[in-house]
Amino acid sequence: MLPYAREACDYIVTLGKPLERLYVTHYHPDHLLGAVAFAAPLYGLAEVKAKIEQVADRVASEEHAKLGDIVPMKAKRPSRIVAPGSELIHGVRFEFLHLKHAETEDALMIGLPERGVLITQDLIYNRVHAFIGEQAFDCWIGALKSHRALSYDRILPGHGPPGGPELYDAMAQYLSVARSALAEAREPVDLKRQLISAFPDYGGRALLDHQMRFLFPTAKP
Repeated sequence: MLPYAREACDYIVTLGKPLERLYVTHYHPDHLLGAVAFAAPLYGLAEVKAKIEQVADRVASEEHAKLGDIVPMKAKRPSRIVAPGSELIHGVRFEFLHLKHAETEDALMIGLPERGVLITQDLIYNRVHAFIGEQAFDCWIGALKSHRALSYDRILPGHGPPGGPELYDAMAQYLSVARSALAEAREPVDLKRQLISAFPDYGGRALLDHQMRFLFPTAKP
């Protein structure tokens, strides 16, 4: 949403440092549409760039129709490609990781090895209901296991507060419960009820309704 993006822009000004790069991790609207508020060039994986060019304007139009002018009508497109691997930027080592077939098909994660910090984005949700619309449970849980083995001890999730490696286990538990609940659910209300019952203090309940059209495409809204 544009108000939050502008708030971030205002905060950047207080740092007294130039904004040279903006990274988009994946094409989902909550990770992309605010990018139009930033003047810096947009960087993304080649696969993410292609997906944005294919669908992002349609997604922006749909979200604008629902939410109005707090969402742009068109998406900003990446103009620079990020290659997986290590890069030294102004003396700081960055590690760019290509996450495949987890919450979405292609996503970028960014590590700061010397700080022990990994920006996982939507590999991990912390105490927030996750979007499981692509149903890639096995690959997603496998990615959690493999990335837990990396030498990062500070995790910045896509949704929810930062934490440590314990977030990998909590996310794997959520996915395990969600997979079982989806297999048992006869209709959208069943799945929503089961997930709220299993995780009563989790935020993001609106996402439970949003994803139903992907999980139950023939159900009536």
